[in-house]
Amino acid sequence: MNPEMIMEMMDSDIAKEMAPKMMPKMMPLALEKFLQYIPEKERKEFIAKLVDIIVSKDEKKEIYAEYLDMFETLVDVKGLKIHSRGGKGSTKEKISPMDLFLGGLCGCICIAVGNTLKDNAIEAEIKVDGKVEKSFEEGKIKKVILNIFVEVSGDYEEDKLKEMILEGSKKCLISNTLNCEIEKNVIIQEK
Repeated sequence: MNPEMIMEMMDSDIAKEMAPKMMPKMMPLALEKFLQYIPEKERKEFIAKLVDIIVSKDEKKEIYAEYLDMFETLVDVKGLKIHSRGGKGSTKEKISPMDLFLGGLCGCICIAVGNTLKDNAIEAEIKVDGKVEKSFEEGKIKKVILNIFVEVSGDYEEDKLKEMILEGSKKCLISNTLNCEIEKNVIIQEK
């Protein structure tokens, strides 16, 4: 069966009738079995499209969490449902509330730095990763460590560029709201 034939079948009445019954079983199996074979750049775009489709089709458009059991919740972010396991019960296989928090923080810092560099006509690729030092005994995050990777080409004065990046990162509402130590490391890389 060729790809064109499959695409034509998707518009058929039979597909419209059968797909809602088959997709809940087939999609997870197909993703688990074949996602790893999609080239990484295409995989990121594919996943982003899936998330956009899921979010755009949801009617509620809210963010909430539903308690399941012990350390488990079902987090709904504008229609994207995430089975979350957190606290002392968290595992690397499941997305934890801390992962969601760090993802939001890294995203916010990335936007703030990206807009700052764009405003200064500096083209760059920006990635931010983060980790936390937490204390379950005190029930809080003690420190957030963020690494801001900036890949640029051309002439620049590294100290001034780092200063601009750190200043731009101060526009992140999430980091400005935190009441713990935040360490920001800027790593400049040449393209």
